[in-house]
Amino acid sequence: MARALGIDDSVTTCDCCGKSGLKSTVAMELDSGEIVHYGCVCAARNTGKAQKTITSEIKAERARKIDLAKAEWKRHPANLAYRVRLNERDRVARETGVRMVGTIAMEFVREASTAADAAQIEIAGRYGLMAHEFDCFPA
Repeated sequence: MARALGIDDSVTTCDCCGKSGLKSTVAMELDSGEIVHYGCVCAARNTGKAQKTITSEIKAERARKIDLAKAEWKRHPANLAYRVRLNERDRVARETGVRMVGTIAMEFVREASTAADAAQIEIAGRYGLMAHEFDCFPA
């Protein structure tokens, strides 16, 4: 039985019937592990699954990828370094009695923030997500 992985708009030809010019295809993982791209009609027809079930599988797979990305992000060194820098900023504010805001606060954490942003983009790419699709700040 094939498992729906997601919608792919970069592949516009059905691997089943050969129809081309589709808006998108459904990426399916076959029991053999092979990934194929079917149009929505062929996806339902060849798996015996209702469109609603295929949509549910796609949503579940996306949620799984988001959970994996979040877990990786929480233990990533760039995220941990960013958190340390934020805590340093707050400690300095407590010790001096002067709260850092605006440009001063941004400059204090800029290097760690830039590295954390790059790590977030890298992690998102590994899971086929956009960086904004999983909530990273604050974690």
